[in-house]
Amino acid sequence: MLGILKKIPIHPSFFLLFLWFALTGQITSFFALFFVVLVHEGGHYIVAKKLGYRLTSFYLAPYGVALNYKDGKFLPNDEVKIALAGPCANLALSVLLSALWWIVPASYSYTYLVSSLSFFLALTNLLPAYPLDGGRVFVSLLSEKYSRKKACKISLANNIIFSILFFAGFVVTCFVDFNPTLALMSVFLFMGGLETKFEGKYEHASVFKKVIKNFSSVKTCAVDESVTLKELMMAIDQTKLTIFYIQTSQNKIKVLTEKQVLNLVLVYPLSLKLCELNLKEMSKS
Repeated sequence: MLGILKKIPIHPSFFLLFLWFALTGQITSFFALFFVVLVHEGGHYIVAKKLGYRLTSFYLAPYGVALNYKDGKFLPNDEVKIALAGPCANLALSVLLSALWWIVPASYSYTYLVSSLSFFLALTNLLPAYPLDGGRVFVSLLSEKYSRKKACKISLANNIIFSILFFAGFVVTCFVDFNPTLALMSVFLFMGGLETKFEGKYEHASVFKKVIKNFSSVKTCAVDESVTLKELMMAIDQTKLTIFYIQTSQNKIKVLTEKQVLNLVLVYPLSLKLCELNLKEMSKS
């Protein structure tokens, strides 16, 4: 078991949780949590792979760490689908085990812990705070109106708020029913908002890692300045080099490569129209 743990990149908070479970004689609960986290990450991985992304690195944490929205390497809506896949996988597992209780009642005592932890993990991950999946969805949706940089800053504010709330809850349990999990969650969210080292990364295998060879096929699109960055992103071909010819209001033609479009998306909101961009700004991207 120790050999496996050495090969898997694990967030420091996971070791803190293991220490607590070991000291309180709840090793079974730890391994049950470890299993539901793997199910959670499996959900992310399967959906990401189907959408054309490949996993380049990952870290396991008590509440799941798999995606990295800060790189901005996701097509519109893909980030939401991948982020929600984790909680959905946990909910599916919880429902499946609950249904099993009706068929085989004796299984309840063996699967209740896994079912409850899986359900808890799904709900917790829906909070709009990074690095939870709800935080990734939150940032993705905000990127429709704001730049990703600003969306990440707003998400950081959420992290601080939820971190304070969880710590306050922990303080209350010190006098009622001691619950160190709340303190761990508080530290986890605080670290997640500030630390980017422990992040998993997915890169799009076809769009962001294209191998352009000599005489590769090219897709050209003629558009006017009324199109948005999101529309340009959606028009990028995953198998060809895409070039956009933009007709300006002065009847001039501006050329944008797909790389320039992707760079613009990292700075400006997806809803921004090309007419709202300075031509020099586009050239610098």
